[in-house]
Amino acid sequence: MIAQGDLLIDKLIERLDYADPITRRNAAGALRLHGERARPALPALEKLLNDPIPMVRNEARRAIDRLENCRVA
Repeated sequence: MIAQGDLLIDKLIERLDYADPITRRNAAGALRLHGERARPALPALEKLLNDPIPMVRNEARRAIDRLENCRVA
């Protein structure tokens, strides 16, 4: 059984690869707000740490910090 909300997280992960840096930043921020539910996004967020745009890197770092500190059920 697929957990409710996986589709949303998958869509946000897809947006981490968009050409538009604002879209990438916003997707990372949205994933951060979903907490533990968004832990599958960690590998994609880690790739953004090398993004050429500082605001994208910063939001990716914030999201990673939040998701790494979420409790795993």
